[in-house]
Amino acid sequence: MSSPDIPKKYKAVIYDKPGEISTKIVELDTPTPGPGEVLINLTHSGVCHSDMGIMTNSWKALPHPTQPGQVGGHEGVGKIVAMGPGTENAAVKVGQRVGVKWISGICGGCPACLSGHDGVCFNQKVSGYYTPGTYQQYVLGPADYVTPIPDELDSAAAAPM
Repeated sequence: MSSPDIPKKYKAVIYDKPGEISTKIVELDTPTPGPGEVLINLTHSGVCHSDMGIMTNSWKALPHPTQPGQVGGHEGVGKIVAMGPGTENAAVKVGQRVGVKWISGICGGCPACLSGHDGVCFNQKVSGYYTPGTYQQYVLGPADYVTPIPDELDSAAAAPM
């Protein structure tokens, strides 16, 4: 379910030389949301010190070096523009403003998730490291894990949260 207003290509900022302070603006193909996913047109992104650690490979707790071409960033805000299969009963909908967190996805079945501590999910996906981050115009997210943003909260204020 996508709109004819969604472009076929969009711009993103990638880490072009992981290990160094270096980014590059590239054009990417706009993804189509898969089962359980939403496509978000991002308008704002936080910029965090952890992004620097991921870009420069200086965050030793990560299991492997950052791959060239990784879209950086986390903590983004935008509007849902398309919903994938299986999202018909999702709590979010097209046109809704949502956020993408530092943890972009969880397993939902590990002890941490089952006890309500999804922020320490044993199988978490970190935005801008395991999944494409928020330094781009469009990003995919799990329909059941993006965060609805209240109307009274400005997107610029919400993005770095």
